[in-house]
Amino acid sequence: MVIYFARAIDAELLAWVNAPDRKPLVLRGARQTGKTAAVRQLGQQFDLFIELNLERYEDRRLVDACRSAGELLVALQVRHNVARCPPRTLLFLDEVQESTNAVQWLRFLYEDHPELAVVAAGSLMEVRLQERGFSFPVGRVTFRYLHPFSFGEFLAAVGKDVLGARLHDAAVSLCPLPASLHDESLALLRDYLLVGGMPEAVRRWALDRSPVAVRQVHADLVQAFAEDLHKYRGVRDLAYLEAAFDHLRHHYGRRFKYESFAPGFPSHQMKTALGRLEGAMVCRRIWPTSSVSLPLQIRARAAPKLLPLDVGLALASLAVPFLDLHLSRLDDLLDGRVAEIVVGSELLAGRVRTDEPILFWASESARGAAEIDYLAAGATGLLPVEVKAGAGGSLKSLHQFLWRSGLKAGVRLYSGPLADERLQVAMPGGTLCYRLVSLPLYLAAIVPELDLRGPQG
Repeated sequence: MVIYFARAIDAELLAWVNAPDRKPLVLRGARQTGKTAAVRQLGQQFDLFIELNLERYEDRRLVDACRSAGELLVALQVRHNVARCPPRTLLFLDEVQESTNAVQWLRFLYEDHPELAVVAAGSLMEVRLQERGFSFPVGRVTFRYLHPFSFGEFLAAVGKDVLGARLHDAAVSLCPLPASLHDESLALLRDYLLVGGMPEAVRRWALDRSPVAVRQVHADLVQAFAEDLHKYRGVRDLAYLEAAFDHLRHHYGRRFKYESFAPGFPSHQMKTALGRLEGAMVCRRIWPTSSVSLPLQIRARAAPKLLPLDVGLALASLAVPFLDLHLSRLDDLLDGRVAEIVVGSELLAGRVRTDEPILFWASESARGAAEIDYLAAGATGLLPVEVKAGAGGSLKSLHQFLWRSGLKAGVRLYSGPLADERLQVAMPGGTLCYRLVSLPLYLAAIVPELDLRGPQG
């Protein structure tokens, strides 16, 4: 029996089903992140659930043999022995990118059969669409994005949903947690660093708490992603793709330049390779900006950072020992890179309706360089987010950003306890008065919900 763990995407999918102006939904995400499982779980809410996997020859042949969306529906009714589809029918087109017809017919399913709930999904969707030169019908579909388990979803999967709810409430109200809950949450975050958020790894950990079994899942997944490179059509020489994939782990949490990404390969090949890998959602580039107000402008020629698909996969590929994950200071792991990866992954996991880029702030001048790890769109506007090693870490870059932008609040994420402070700092030309909210790393996902307009309570 396959265990399904509740995900945040479940509520999003139900809201979509009940929307009065429902369009076909395209669910995007890397392979093995749980797209098919989530749609099948949704299918239990319907009177009839029809699933087509277009990587299967017989399903793709059925679709390709039809000349219209209406003809496809008739063929499906015959296959499932129903005279007509009941009012609550969910049609699921998995690996939809494998059929040009299926992608194009989403428009006609929306226009001619609005009573149908239609979901399309795929793992190499962006890669295949670019190769074949077609796209989803504009204005006729809506998109959702599924990422690996967030820390909150991980807590629910391992039977700690009550703790997860308490953490969320404490973060929203900015009320410090009791020391016992803080310590337990940090210990569970260490478990999360080992396991990560890939559904199969989470399932194995929930069943037997075996680090060896989890690392085997990671090894199998990395091998599967490597074998996927051969599915990238239109590529005569896989060497540059394989080199980029093999060197991803060396750049996680760091700024990088394409010309030095993989020894022996020129910058244009690495840029192309990372674009393809990012299209398959196996990594994510975090882009620099020097803007201090909205709209933020990406500095496309400046060095970006690299975020992995999953923190557990990343640490497994770097062979970080189990004992280091459980005994080392979280702030010290990989020179602080792990903390920055966790925060970026948590911010990304909350983006189920948008694929807009995640940005960090970088400023270079004659007086020196300054960098803010992330700029988050909070509930009340732009929030600078610093990931720091301990309470004593310097906040000079945060001060510079706040001084230049005129903003009056910033966020620090670290391994310490929750704190909400009013601070004053002497700056060239005046005094900066601002609000600093310090959150433990395990509360990173709450940052977009923070309301920091008024004084602390």
